[in-house]
Amino acid sequence: MEQKAFDLIAEKVGAALSGQGFARAAGEQREESGSYVLYKGENTAYSILYNQDKKRFELRSCEIENGEPDKKWKSVSIWLFDPEADDLAAAESIVNDFVESVSAPKPVVAKPKKKRKKEDEDTNDPVFFFNRFVGIFPELKEELNTEREEYGDVRAVTFAKEHLVSRIEALCAQSEKQDGIKRCCDLLNDMYANGDMDVRSIIIIVILNGIEDPAAIENMKPLFSDDLKKSYTAGLKFKGKTVKPEKKKKEKRFIADNLNNMK
Repeated sequence: MEQKAFDLIAEKVGAALSGQGFARAAGEQREESGSYVLYKGENTAYSILYNQDKKRFELRSCEIENGEPDKKWKSVSIWLFDPEADDLAAAESIVNDFVESVSAPKPVVAKPKKKRKKEDEDTNDPVFFFNRFVGIFPELKEELNTEREEYGDVRAVTFAKEHLVSRIEALCAQSEKQDGIKRCCDLLNDMYANGDMDVRSIIIIVILNGIEDPAAIENMKPLFSDDLKKSYTAGLKFKGKTVKPEKKKKEKRFIADNLNNMK
């Protein structure tokens, strides 16, 4: 399944890039984390990598120097894919996202951001988190697009409350759907370990504390990682409570300001 998914994604993304002047390099390339296919353009290169250890497909880009990729890869999109649980329908969701990502009017390599510490290299934000759930709940893709169209951005907490909590609860309350429950919990474990602080807060305070059906929680808890179990237990004390925002500190007034305001 892994190879079929890889071939499907490589073929369809390659077709989208071919129309923009990109050429696929012969054969599959190799690096420590897995094999990848390479597409070279005039100023930019794209690659599709399947990371076997992390069980995920990555669409990456880099700049071209002296006719060759500089291999300073920057992630464009990342999707989890477990060959033992996911099928070609999941691969089609990845195809659609990757094709959309490379089909922008003027694909460019993003400017380098401030260098992060090594331990922060795999952190991901709430939008990344929501996109990972598209493989389980495909309808989220259109709802994310609608959210951006209406509000110009994704309201992370509101979106999680309105579109994700009820779906996770409904799925995980069905004891017969063990595969779906495992996929959901595996994703929560992975994103709790690798997500940024906003993602972690959404997982604990919004999603897990937002699930009211005891059956759903009982089905999920045995599949939680040790870290997620501890944080879920600690987060229960906030369930049903409103956390007050920090009070704004009173601004200091300086003598010079007072003198300028005197008449």
